[in-house]
Amino acid sequence: MIFILYVLGGLIALVVLALVFLPAFIDEQAVINLAQEQVRQATGGELRVDGELDLNLFPELKLNLGSTTIDLPPQNAEGSRLIATAQEVDIGLSLMALLQGADEVGDIRLSGAEVTLLDADGDLQTQLVLSELLAKNLNIADQPMTIQGGITVSSNGDAEPLAVDFEGAIRIPKSLDRITLVGLDTQIVGALSEPVSTRLTGTADLAPLKADLDLTVDSPGGIIDADLLYSTGGSPEIDLDFRSERLDLDRLQSANAGQDGGETASEAQPDTAPAPAQAPPIPVAVGPLKDLDLQLKVSAGTLISAGQTVSNAQLLIRVVDGITKLEYLRGVLHEGQLDTRMTVDVRQPEVKVSLSGGLKGVELNSLLSSLGTTDTAAGYVDMDWDIDTEGETAPALQTGLDGELNVQGRNVEVTSVSAQELVCTAIAQIQQTTLTNAMPETTEVSALTARIRFDDGQARLDPLELGTTGIAISGDGAASLSTLDFAATLKAQVNDELEALDEACRVDERYAGLDLPINCAGNLTDQTGNLCRVDVEDIARQLLEREARSKIEKEADKLGEKAGNALKKLFGN
Repeated sequence: MIFILYVLGGLIALVVLALVFLPAFIDEQAVINLAQEQVRQATGGELRVDGELDLNLFPELKLNLGSTTIDLPPQNAEGSRLIATAQEVDIGLSLMALLQGADEVGDIRLSGAEVTLLDADGDLQTQLVLSELLAKNLNIADQPMTIQGGITVSSNGDAEPLAVDFEGAIRIPKSLDRITLVGLDTQIVGALSEPVSTRLTGTADLAPLKADLDLTVDSPGGIIDADLLYSTGGSPEIDLDFRSERLDLDRLQSANAGQDGGETASEAQPDTAPAPAQAPPIPVAVGPLKDLDLQLKVSAGTLISAGQTVSNAQLLIRVVDGITKLEYLRGVLHEGQLDTRMTVDVRQPEVKVSLSGGLKGVELNSLLSSLGTTDTAAGYVDMDWDIDTEGETAPALQTGLDGELNVQGRNVEVTSVSAQELVCTAIAQIQQTTLTNAMPETTEVSALTARIRFDDGQARLDPLELGTTGIAISGDGAASLSTLDFAATLKAQVNDELEALDEACRVDERYAGLDLPINCAGNLTDQTGNLCRVDVEDIARQLLEREARSKIEKEADKLGEKAGNALKKLFGN
């Protein structure tokens, strides 16, 4: 027994001596040559070590690698050339502690690392600078290990660099099949106009890769709590569930939002409606997102976008195979029930967008005030829309709208103009009288329907039907989607109810069936309210034509009567 212990002790001593003196016999250049050959065979790239290689195996595994560069060519037709450099790699591990399953076996420090991506022409696409990465308390005993570092990401152009600082702790078991994020805190500067802070916790299984994580985001637009599921080979591959009491998308502005981008539609999120109203921003499968397989659910007590506030918002987005679908956006918008859907197809350079849905019971004054036009109308309207568009730029998408919007009003009051005053003033002018009673200051609408057709860069009003006291109005018009200039011709017919307002509004037989034209023109952004006028000259012309026709008919009747009497005298009864 003692002999066996002596033998074992001798073997251990030999191993220790080997670990102590082995580095002296290692040909460091041979190790580098072997690594270079492996990189060349696996990737076609080049590995270059300009600094010194310092290797020790006992009492700790210590590897100190000086300035090192890896240059990898594109791995496929759409790939990028990758150049990675590191000024210093310092690894210190205790092999004995590792074999004993100790709670702490060493540290790793990486500093001065850069990764550069170049396109086929050699132009810069993305550059990543890792100022430092420090991993401490390394172990495989499922005990916390701390990691911290900083990364700066720059892209081609004048975009502000993205800076990410992170610090947290992870756990890895001896089986090496799982990573548990005890808590990973990050601060991101340069992505949005203000810094964003996040905290990530959860577990990721490594074979196959599957993660179930909890995410908290403190952003300029609000605090978001989220569940994040990731599954390799699954669909959706990324499943996100966002929850927020208040989410202001208008405050989630890019750090470069004020710069002129000159982007094509396939490079930026397309607009789907004329300014100022816009659809809520959604992730569109372009650029690095083109292969994204994502499902995103959003629940927000208050969701703000393009100045519009949706209460109790529910949103579901699906991104797969280059197509982004807003399956639904539901909630309360200006007291009305919103339910809309949108599809964005960016598989071709010409983006295709379809938008459909409805808004039931929206309060007009609230809606118009949110668009910058106050105190012009009140009441409630129901709207539904079915619109398509396509184009390579945001302006092309706006002018390429094709479809229709239907509007039906309930208890509507136009507060900016009095139709009765317009029409009665015109009638009094024609009859060379004056109004003696005060006219209504607004137009109370008893019936309202309108249909707007989008085609050939224009929004065509066809038709408009509006009823109010003593007047029935119909008409059509058109507005340019690029300039918002518009022109419309309305026709008003009056009835006996007008006479109750003022004797000067009395409708005599001369006005029976007469169309009173109202011409409107200007720009839809004009808030003066003086965009329409009654065409008195045209009314007078119609009256003259009608009176002339009446006289001719009377003279013809007299001539016919005289001719008849003459025939009777000639031939008898």
